[in-house]
Amino acid sequence: MVGIVGILVSIAGSFIVFQLAQAEQQRFSAHLLNQIAQGSVKPAAISVYVNDIELAQEILASLQINDLILAAEIRNENGVVAETSLKDLSGSPIAFALPHPFLDSDVVGELLVYPDNVFIQSLAISDARNSVWEMMLVSMALTLTMYVAIYQLLSRPLIKLSTAFERVDPSNPELLEKIDIQYTRKDEVGFLISGINRLIHAVRINFVAERRLRMRTEKLEQRFRLVFDKASVGIGLISTHKGILLENPVFHDIVGQICSLHDFVNMFDNPEVVSEAIHELRTTQQSSPITIDLSYQNSEQQTRWVNCLFALVIDQRSTERNDDMLIEVILNDVTERKEKEAKSKYLAQHDALTGLLNRHGGEIKLQALLQSITNKTMTAVMLIDLDNFKPINDSYGHDAGDVVLQETAQRIKRLFNDDDDVCCRWGGDEFVVGFRRDVLLPSALETLCNTLLHGIEMPITLTNTQHCAISASIGVAVAYSPTQSLEALLNEADEAMYQVKREGRSNYMIV
Repeated sequence: MVGIVGILVSIAGSFIVFQLAQAEQQRFSAHLLNQIAQGSVKPAAISVYVNDIELAQEILASLQINDLILAAEIRNENGVVAETSLKDLSGSPIAFALPHPFLDSDVVGELLVYPDNVFIQSLAISDARNSVWEMMLVSMALTLTMYVAIYQLLSRPLIKLSTAFERVDPSNPELLEKIDIQYTRKDEVGFLISGINRLIHAVRINFVAERRLRMRTEKLEQRFRLVFDKASVGIGLISTHKGILLENPVFHDIVGQICSLHDFVNMFDNPEVVSEAIHELRTTQQSSPITIDLSYQNSEQQTRWVNCLFALVIDQRSTERNDDMLIEVILNDVTERKEKEAKSKYLAQHDALTGLLNRHGGEIKLQALLQSITNKTMTAVMLIDLDNFKPINDSYGHDAGDVVLQETAQRIKRLFNDDDDVCCRWGGDEFVVGFRRDVLLPSALETLCNTLLHGIEMPITLTNTQHCAISASIGVAVAYSPTQSLEALLNEADEAMYQVKREGRSNYMIV
């Protein structure tokens, strides 16, 4: 009985020890399998991240070398990336999350490991201790192999690349050089190095191009500024709200300290013309410039003339706001030209000897005088012809004749000096006078004619020792209607003047 009990106890103890040893071996085997898989998580994550199927197959193959693992596969979000040929679909795999190589919070896939339960069970039964040591040796060998492989294939080139990249100085793109770490493999690291070098090359090219463009822009700005500052005309940019925004020295010399558009407009003698031009630009938004000749008074109160060109500057921002307008203004001093034009016009309409209007200028003024005839005024035309003028030229010379014509002209002008009076030398020794007065009695008109005759007949000093006297025959035609033609009126005056000459000269006749 005792023996039987002892045998039974021994068998029970052996069974318990066996079960404990078997359970311990199984737990250890499971633990060892987990360690092996964890050692492959990072390489597997890298293979999934760079989408390197070959590397993934190598990792799975290295896992399958272990007798504890029957099969394995690597998955990403799109499905299976790599798997082993043997796969026990009846068993449950052990899943390991594959973390992102650079972002710890992200997962790029998972590693599924199918343990060899039969082998583990048989190994635990036959020799738990030996299996533990064998597993440990295999695990150490596998880990070392993976470490060396990863270090040589990935970690070492990346460390070199990181070190070389840290030496790149982005503050001086001109000195940027390609990264060279003596890496010649055509893998992902090689592609990464090639991409970085292309990026560095592109940055350098863009920097050089940008520097050239900046230098060209600066040169153009310098030329523009030189042209702008040294221009012979005044150039300014005026805002309808902010006034003068930009001006060159000539523009400033013309307008002075004026800043606002209102002051600029009112500096001219005809500000309403400038206002109308600006209003036309604003309302029509026309692109063609407006050119006007304007006069103004400078700081010395002298009248100056400028040719003003107003052009609308189209600014998209101002157009969108619709509350402001930019106007380019070019001022060209044309005072000398205006003076020459005025002089030419004066010479074209005035007699050079007497300073009175010539026949052409007289006709223009007389036509205007006739068109202004009203019932409240009287308008008349006098035709004055000097008597016996030729003997003066013959006796005293042509210079003396010129003196007589000049003095006669001055005496006529002194008598007819109203703004509306028209005094002109009609030709030779003939003068024409047109005048408008309040309605005069015939006696008053006769008095005016007598005064003129007596003024002309006053002695004229030729030299200190020479004097002469001359008389005139005057024909006067009175205009009663603005429809009367100047030619008809002059014919009437001419006929009256010749009638005076026929009757003995030195008199007048009113018709």
